Amino acid sequence: MSSVTVREIMTLAVLGGTSVLGGAGGLDRLISGVNVMEVPDIERYVKAGELLLTTGYSVRDRPERLTELIGEFAARGLGALAIKPTRYLHALPEGLVAEADRLDFPLLAMPDHTSFNDVISAVLAIVLAEYGAEPGDAEAIRERLTGVALAGGGLDEIARTLAGALDRNVSIVDPETVVLGRGFPLTGIRDVTPEPGESPQPWAFPITVAGAQRGRIMVGGRAEPTLGQRRLIRQSCFAAGMHIAQALASLQLDRRMGVLFLEELVSGSHLDEQFVRQRARLLGWDLTTPHVVVLARCDTALPDGPIAVEAARVLSRETLAWSRGQEVVAIAPRNALDSPSVRTDPLDDPAQAWRSALLQLGATQAVVAIGSVASEPAALATSHQTARAALSIARATGRTVAWHEDLAVERLMLTVPPVELRAFVDQAIGPLVAHDAEHFGNLCRTLEEFLGVGNGAEAARRLFIHYNTMKHRMARIADLLRVDLREPQVRLTLALALEVRKLV
Repeated sequence: MSSVTVREIMTLAVLGGTSVLGGAGGLDRLISGVNVMEVPDIERYVKAGELLLTTGYSVRDRPERLTELIGEFAARGLGALAIKPTRYLHALPEGLVAEADRLDFPLLAMPDHTSFNDVISAVLAIVLAEYGAEPGDAEAIRERLTGVALAGGGLDEIARTLAGALDRNVSIVDPETVVLGRGFPLTGIRDVTPEPGESPQPWAFPITVAGAQRGRIMVGGRAEPTLGQRRLIRQSCFAAGMHIAQALASLQLDRRMGVLFLEELVSGSHLDEQFVRQRARLLGWDLTTPHVVVLARCDTALPDGPIAVEAARVLSRETLAWSRGQEVVAIAPRNALDSPSVRTDPLDDPAQAWRSALLQLGATQAVVAIGSVASEPAALATSHQTARAALSIARATGRTVAWHEDLAVERLMLTVPPVELRAFVDQAIGPLVAHDAEHFGNLCRTLEEFLGVGNGAEAARRLFIHYNTMKHRMARIADLLRVDLREPQVRLTLALALEVRKLV
């Protein structure tokens, strides 16, 4: 960037009588602006290349603060510090000049009669003249750019307006450098602005929305844009940011409206079937094929945007997914979720893959439940209810994934009144439960493993105990319950009681 030096600035008439107190080795530092020191913590507000003017008023009660600031100014790339040393300071603080010399940071002393306004005007005049004038009709162009954004004009129109004003190729790109808008100079030269990474590299200017960078304006040309041109480019960045913010707000509103519609569907609201189909088509959704509701319970709330992206990646592109606090709801095509009974590869489990995706998104715990198949939109409410029941059973029984169709026994149990279920547990395995509670034992776990595999040796291996210990425990269980564990009916009753105990 073209600029002027501290040495050149000192030749201005308004700075007549100004002398160098220290840091003469830095007189060739570049000056691109002017600032005034009005507060003690001015280092937070200065920018690289500025000439900082001060009377010392803000540090009059603690002049040694100037010595501390010199190092900060030099580190931030400030051009120079010009002070009226006798206005409010009786003497310069000790070590100030030595620190300026050590850092080669110009420390200038201005006469008391120097006007800051005159200095600012004179410095900016020479800087602006060095940087070049604004393009013709700059104010009208700025108004047009703002009008384009407010009227909902596209990024192509913003790029064309800027390209015409600068007589340069202009591209507007997203963070991944995908071109969103493009404009060409009025001279008729339609050379496409080189993409990032090619030579010559275009000049890049960030587009920010709510503090986040959402793209860049890429300006062609071998000469760097002048300051006047940069003002128009910044205005174009502002206009592009307004357009992007409007588009994001519209998308967010569309998504919220879509989620409200889906919540009505799964909650069982009485919606007209034709209305449902029409609304779905308008939103670009096909709900005419069989779908299932997938509920997930996490230990933390997850953001909507990433959930939708991951659902499309893991389950299917047609999956609709959203966050409901610590719950995640998804409506997925039936063919995206093959149940374990029809799956050829037991390791190919989309429900487990979806759970893993939720963990990757930030949850440390997640339970996934798949509801019944909904052959039409009106049946999604039933699918949601069955997914809710499956989720409750999964959490009660320690499962991480539960399919409604695989929980027939558990669902049958839950049709019985809780009082009767508890009575059944007490009658079938009450002595065993009491023994474990009194002796801190694990006979219930031992019996469950034995009944699960049907083999004492295998159960002992899974429990990490010796086979003789296993035989001793089984004998103790038979004695406490006064049953013959070889009887099929006995085994069935005990297995049911152990399962019911988890649910009540």
